[in-house]
This record gives sequence, structure tokens and C-alpha cells, in this order.
Amino acid sequence: MVGALSTTYGLFYLGRANISVVLPIIALDLNLSLAEVGALGTVFYWIYGIFQLISGEIGSHVSPFRIISLGLLATAIVNLAFSLQTSLIAMLLLWGINGMAQSGGWSPMARIMAERLPPARLKHASTLMPFGYVIGTAVTWTLIGAVSAGQNWRIAFWLPGLLLLLVLVLWRLAGIDAPKAVPSRFRPSTVLAQARGIAFIMIAAALVGFVRNGSLIWLPTYILDTGLIAENLVGMIAALTQIVALLGVILARHRVESSDQVFMTAVLMSCAAGLGFLLLSQMSGLVAILVLALALMMLNGAYGLAITSIPLMRSPRGRASSIAGTVNMMATLIGGTAGFVIGGLVEFSGWAAVFGLWGGLLLLASFVIWRRRHEEDSGAARE
Repeated sequence: MVGALSTTYGLFYLGRANISVVLPIIALDLNLSLAEVGALGTVFYWIYGIFQLISGEIGSHVSPFRIISLGLLATAIVNLAFSLQTSLIAMLLLWGINGMAQSGGWSPMARIMAERLPPARLKHASTLMPFGYVIGTAVTWTLIGAVSAGQNWRIAFWLPGLLLLLVLVLWRLAGIDAPKAVPSRFRPSTVLAQARGIAFIMIAAALVGFVRNGSLIWLPTYILDTGLIAENLVGMIAALTQIVALLGVILARHRVESSDQVFMTAVLMSCAAGLGFLLLSQMSGLVAILVLALALMMLNGAYGLAITSIPLMRSPRGRASSIAGTVNMMATLIGGTAGFVIGGLVEFSGWAAVFGLWGGLLLLASFVIWRRRHEEDSGAARE
């Protein structure tokens, strides 16, 4: 079940990570600046973040299976429509709708896991979910980098659209759902109370999310700017860095399995990633690509724990979808600003400034989680 959920979530990325590889091509074709096309990422993550909160709450009351099905269908349709566009305004509108559709993925899946797994197994099983989005990103970048060579950016959207229709069919056949919930009324006071209880992880997730989402949007452009890689190989090289990043997810899972400590694992990995990006700000060439891969490895390990394991550990019975949605909302709302902010920062200050900013934010996130490390040991996280 966990494997099927992780795989399905990873396949959602066919319809969102595809845009990263072709942003420079879209800018060239439509005579736009990097900051302007970067707004596509900002709109996506802002809408996605807002609807994570909404979908998360709905997912606590409605069948997760149906929400995920609707998300897959809508993402497929949006990608097919996006491939036909020539106007930035129309693209912004469609990619915003895509953010709404994509919000139907993670939060309902969190509820399925929380309600079908015993608490003793949930902590360790949750470390498997990040495998899906890391592998999904790598597969998407490899595929899109290969088929969009020669300035053909439109195929980067209609092909994922068709593939996601197939994914929808397979998901419907799998039929994975949460146990039928006892009907309950939406209470704003409940949402506010749970937000106060997870404020620290919301802050940490926002900081880590800014770096992680910024790397998803702009990493292929950085690799292209180094001039070390042929243009038609950029997608493949970017995908290889995600394979290296997968080692971070494996490392995070291994340390949680051996130490039974999620909080301190997140602290150590976000700190290591921050130091890596600070070091990267002073480097260039092939050595910089190597350090970047190592920083991404640690970043992905920390991000997975921040938006997956810790929120699930903090979720009261019946509230896993809402908690996951709230945390993901913060990660994506703040992370969404990376589309515009990083694009502008690259143009005016260069990549060294970007890496310095990312390093500082990750060190701050490490400190925020470290201050609450005692909650895991005291058992407060599962109250």
C-alpha cells in the first residue's frame, strides 16, 4: 500500500516538474525574461499551497481515493491545454489551476497512511514516501529533457498529459482508500488549535520548502548556465542530481530506522545541506556540480522528514490529512516565491547570492527543529 501511494505521488510530478526543464526555452520562444517565466512557478506553488490547506481539510471528511482521482484527471487536462498556449497570461492561469489539481495528491494520501497503519509503524513507513517524489522528479526531468531537445517545449506538456490519464486508470484499478470516516463538522477553532501545535514545523517546512522548490524550478537553468553540459543533456544531468538526492532519502530512512529519531535526523541533514550551499557559493565548474549534488542529497532527506514524518507524528486521530495539508501549505506558499525571487536574484546578483541565501535558510530551519527535539523523546509528538 505504501509503495503504491509513493509511486502514484511520484507520477503526479510528471505534470508539475516538467516545466523546470523547458523554462529557458519558453522564455526564448515567447521573448520573456527569466523572472517572467519564473512567475509560472510562483503562481503554481502559491495556488498549490493555498489549496493544500483546503484539500487537506476536505480530505479529513471525503474519500481520499476520489480526491486523488480528481487531482490526476485535472492535472492531465491542464497539461494538455498548456501545450497549446502562446500567451503568458493564459499559461499563468492554467498553471495556477494545475496547482489546485496537484493539491489533491499528498494530503489525502497522508490520511490513508495514518488510518491504515498502526502508530508504531507509521514513523518508519512514512520515510518511504519521499522516494516517490524524488524518483518522480528524476524520471520527469530525464524524459522531458530527452523529448524537448531542439526547442520543442510543447511536447513537454502534452506527453505528460497523456501519461497521467494512464496513471489515473491504474489508480482507479488499485482502489486504495482510507476506512470510511465518521461524519464530522468543520470547526475553525480545531484548525487554529492544531496550527498552534505545529507552528514550529510549519516554519521549518517553509524555510526548507523555499530552498527545495527553488532548486526544482531553477536547477536545470543553473546547470545550463555553467556551460559545462550540452543543452540537450541538461534534463538528463539534472535528473542525475536527483538520483544522487535519492541517497539523502535513503540516508534519512536509515538513520531513523537505526536511531528511532526523526527530529534530530532532520536537524543534522538540514544543517549539512545549508553548509553545502554556503560552500557552493564560492565554487564553480565540475567541483560545484559535485557539491551541489551532495547538498541536494541532504536537502531532500531533510525535506522529506519535515513534510512527511514529523507532520504524521504530530497528527491526532482523524486529522492527518489536515495536518499534512497545513504543513505542505507553508512549504509551498513560501517555496512558491522562489520562482520569481530566484529568477530575479540570478539576473541581478548571480548564483553565488542564491546559494548563500539557501544555505542561511537551511541553517535557520535546522535551529528551529533542534529547539523542539525534546518533544519526540518525551512522546509529545504522538499525543
